Amino acid sequence: MERIPKVLFVTPIYKEKIWGGRKLESQLGRKIPEGLIGESWEVSVYDTDVSLLENPEFFRLPLTELIQKAPNEVLGKPFANASLPLLVKVIDAKEKLSVQVHPDDAYALKYDPKSKGKKECWYVLSADPGAELVVGFGTQTNREDYESLVKQNLGESVLKKWPVKPGDVFLLNPGTIHAIGGGVVLLEVQQSSDSTYRVYDYGRIGDDGKPRELHLEKALSVLNFEASKGEEKLQKTLLGHHPFSRYLFTSNDKFRLESWEFNQAQNFTFAPLNEPSCFGIFFTVSGSVYFPELRRMVGPNETFFVTASGFVETISASASPGTKLAYMSAGTDLVKYQS
Repeated sequence: MERIPKVLFVTPIYKEKIWGGRKLESQLGRKIPEGLIGESWEVSVYDTDVSLLENPEFFRLPLTELIQKAPNEVLGKPFANASLPLLVKVIDAKEKLSVQVHPDDAYALKYDPKSKGKKECWYVLSADPGAELVVGFGTQTNREDYESLVKQNLGESVLKKWPVKPGDVFLLNPGTIHAIGGGVVLLEVQQSSDSTYRVYDYGRIGDDGKPRELHLEKALSVLNFEASKGEEKLQKTLLGHHPFSRYLFTSNDKFRLESWEFNQAQNFTFAPLNEPSCFGIFFTVSGSVYFPELRRMVGPNETFFVTASGFVETISASASPGTKLAYMSAGTDLVKYQS
């Protein structure tokens, strides 16, 4: 087999949604299909939505096949008998999404064994004036009272709404009620799962001409009805300068999210960040990164995947002034991170 690349590039998987828009084209500069495109699955091995490689030596090869051939080199030693645990998306919500909730692993194993639990994190890329996210309950409630409100079409009345701006980050633990408001574009990192229980959807009609399916019974079984304490919105913590500024948003059992920020043009290297070394997925929030060895520039709003062997062997790169990278990787249940 040919040598595993240090850096992988994959083709986004675009999905049309009734609440989607065209900002992936107008704001992110993507060439996207016709229609209301609500999601770009940047890196995925979930079900049949498998990312295809763009690297010339493995062009159009499914990412799953490369992982099967060389799991240690692509993902890292903890993944020798496992798959990529993350799914990374960019979401364009022209209209607000349904109010929904995700289960944890234990509930999904029992009631949705084809999928897993779903912990996720939102990184706001752009927001129209007045745009909001729903994360958590604004007031304390319980199953019976909230079910009654939903059935009276008053389910939104007790939700916590957050005005948002670019750079805001939210952690959504399983059981957290949530919805993306209209006018928001965000980066999402989550467990590789599609376990979603729709609480209500404002009576919208789906592609089949019927109201979209709700999953109220399951949703009520997993919801955390406590009032939000505001901890869902994450603050970044400075880890140090390497030689850029490196900030941590979250390092939990399912994933890690950092921001790498370059105030000036800077040469740097991708070196091991964890033990044992594992993969990293990067999204260029702003600016660009050039890889001299690959003779490839990664511009703003693009995603690239650094393999475990790429970190071990180290990769030289240069960042333009004002570059900001979102770094996403495996959770602490699989690897131990270095600061």
